[in-house]
Amino acid sequence: MNVPKLSKKRKQSQDSIERSLSREDVSKILGTVTYDRAFYFYQDVAKPTGEFAISLSDFCNKINTVNAECLTFHMKRGDFQNWMREVIGDVELATRLNKIKIKDNALRSTLHAFVSNRINELKDAWPILLTMH
Repeated sequence: MNVPKLSKKRKQSQDSIERSLSREDVSKILGTVTYDRAFYFYQDVAKPTGEFAISLSDFCNKINTVNAECLTFHMKRGDFQNWMREVIGDVELATRLNKIKIKDNALRSTLHAFVSNRINELKDAWPILLTMH
């Protein structure tokens, strides 16, 4: 199999994934959850948007469709981080999301970049994890 060369930073991240996560962990993180464990987006308390996500990829896509107030609401409460950690099983991504400054005018693009980059890291590590015992 021909594996493309990765940037130094991405290679370090991939090495870290290989040391810290099993195939089962990555499969769970990149998989889907049942609707009762989905992430439901809200504008505010008791004001659902009607949008929900059942996977990390779905979540990444929804970041681009829900309004900015919704993103700010959930970031301030730590809802995204809690869902990543408790439901998706990605402690690393939850930790990274904690570093996002909520006052950032580019919250949507920053959040999308963090999630998208994590998905790509995990997908890049997948072929190597398959060969490990």
